[in-house]
Amino acid sequence: MRYEPEHKTRTRERIVQNAARKLRAEGLSGPGVASVMKASGLTVGGFYKHFRSKDELLAEAVAQAFSELSDKVASVQNVPPEDRWKEIVRWYLSPEHCNHPGTGCPVVTLAPEIARAKSSMKKRTADLMKKLADGWVSFMPGVTAKEREHNFFVIFSAMAGAVAIARLLPAPADRQKVLNSVRDYLLASF
Repeated sequence: MRYEPEHKTRTRERIVQNAARKLRAEGLSGPGVASVMKASGLTVGGFYKHFRSKDELLAEAVAQAFSELSDKVASVQNVPPEDRWKEIVRWYLSPEHCNHPGTGCPVVTLAPEIARAKSSMKKRTADLMKKLADGWVSFMPGVTAKEREHNFFVIFSAMAGAVAIARLLPAPADRQKVLNSVRDYLLASF
């Protein structure tokens, strides 16, 4: 059976998307190649037709997760520029984001592991983080570019920390208390 020319590209994209979801849900060492390939509807034998190594897949999956986060931010383009950061704060500190790590921010789920990963993985992730910051800074509160960049790091770090802490708590009411506290503080402080 012959496949159309785009088949291999679409298959690779599907593998990367599934790996990105599984990495955020299970961590860098969580999903094996077999698990990712099964989630993609493929056998393990086909893995090396698309990737040279698991590290290559991990790097692409982390980049995909950052891309998906950027897509979420792009979805607020219809909101007035001065209110975009508030929409992001509301989404980021929502139960929906907190309760679904597989589709959420890769920083919350992967930062501790990436900090202990190979230097090449840390470098690629640092580049992705810089790109993310560059994209968000434009609509952060502040008068100058330096102030907006400062506020990005304060706001983003607070949000990531709040979600990480909330995910540690088994009771939904306790999770919500953490998310609401940080959300309300951020919205009132800037």
